[in-house]
Amino acid sequence: MYAKTYIETTLKELDQLYNQATSQKKTIYFSKLALIELCGWIEESVDDILLRHSTRRLKVVSNREYYREKVVEPNYGFQYKKNIRPMLIGAIGIVGVEKFEKKLEKKSQVTLLKTYLGNLREDRNQAAHTHLKGITRRYNAPSHVIGDYRRISTVLDNFDVELRKIN
Repeated sequence: MYAKTYIETTLKELDQLYNQATSQKKTIYFSKLALIELCGWIEESVDDILLRHSTRRLKVVSNREYYREKVVEPNYGFQYKKNIRPMLIGAIGIVGVEKFEKKLEKKSQVTLLKTYLGNLREDRNQAAHTHLKGITRRYNAPSHVIGDYRRISTVLDNFDVELRKIN
């Protein structure tokens, strides 16, 4: 399911490189790359979950194509309210999203996902839109990013399971 083995392997490799780095600059490179890789994986994973749902539920090929081309592909980002929720609405409707969120919130999954993604957003934007010249911001080590990955992966697994239960 959505390249979990691959991203975990990548993050572990970046952690090894980070731990073997011979300069602060290299540790920053590996930290930034781990963060950006995780955020890219989150975007792709959510897209994958929702596209698989649309393939299971939409019987008319043109509707599946519409959902992919007009809802998922133009959506860049991994914030719940701005990116994920609109794609969910496109897949299951606003009434379906209300029920879906209520079910997930019994385990605080929506709140956790919003919190995890919100925490990553600022760090990711900083990493993606700055370079190393001059005073450099500190970044979490890849080992910390691996922990973020595991927490988010668990929530996305629950997200996928509950989405599969929708008729």
